Amino acid sequence: MTQSPADDALTRFVFEQAPVRGALVTLDAAARAILECHPYPPALRRILAELLAASTLLASTLKFTGSLIVQLQGDGPVRLLVVECSDALELRATAQWDQAATTAFGPDATLAELAGGAARGRLVITLDPKGNGTIYQGIVALETASIAGLIEHYLATSEQLASRLVLTTSAGRVAGLLVQRLPGVAATGESRPDDTWTRAGERMSQTDPTLLLAPGTAEALLSESFPHDDLRVFRSKAVTFRCSCSRERVERALRIAGTAEIESIVAERGDVVVTCEFCNRSYVFAPAEARAVFAPQDSSTRH
Repeated sequence: MTQSPADDALTRFVFEQAPVRGALVTLDAAARAILECHPYPPALRRILAELLAASTLLASTLKFTGSLIVQLQGDGPVRLLVVECSDALELRATAQWDQAATTAFGPDATLAELAGGAARGRLVITLDPKGNGTIYQGIVALETASIAGLIEHYLATSEQLASRLVLTTSAGRVAGLLVQRLPGVAATGESRPDDTWTRAGERMSQTDPTLLLAPGTAEALLSESFPHDDLRVFRSKAVTFRCSCSRERVERALRIAGTAEIESIVAERGDVVVTCEFCNRSYVFAPAEARAVFAPQDSSTRH
């Protein structure tokens, strides 16, 4: 079944007879739902949207059950930014920002500007196998203005993969196209693999980013993007917005906070309200419910 680029989907492909692979992602409803969780200023909305697409492309290559987490750390108007994508292509994101200072930079502000400058911010990319392996982190200096450039630099330095990435956003929709030269495969006598990679890179440079959001199937878009190459296009995979928060997780957080902290909140405010910083969902505990999380539980009722 073919899918339109307007769908929330990721489509992987390979160049036949060459060590070059790629992926196309298009996010519509999923991106809108994530971006509408908080009143993000225009520049931050755009940057988050591009990072959602980039994170999905990176997570699509994970070879373990877990998540890829992209985190901005800085001391500028945007103090923190987190985008997480699981191996099942489930996305969520959040940010902490100063409204007036972020808005003052205008809608075209770069990530480095919002982070407080290239020397004061950094992008941390974490591969988290969720308890089944070693956590890996790569740190990317904010020396390139574009998100695509930052991700290309990360892939070249941390993954040793020559890559080209194009990202585009429009009215809450976002799309990304990634191609990579796989290592460890020598060129043939006619240098066809290297020729393919050179040609693919040239086509990426010539690609009008807005075309990635044009109507049509993924197959048609890829055929137009690489008209001189034989591509094998795989079945598209759905990309969804899914937050991992739950009442059970909040209850565990309350236990960690301790009875003294919870009693202090109850005395001051009455109900205990915990709001997820990702999806903005609030979990409300009446005083009796908050105290009940500390009651002994037998194995049949323990979460």
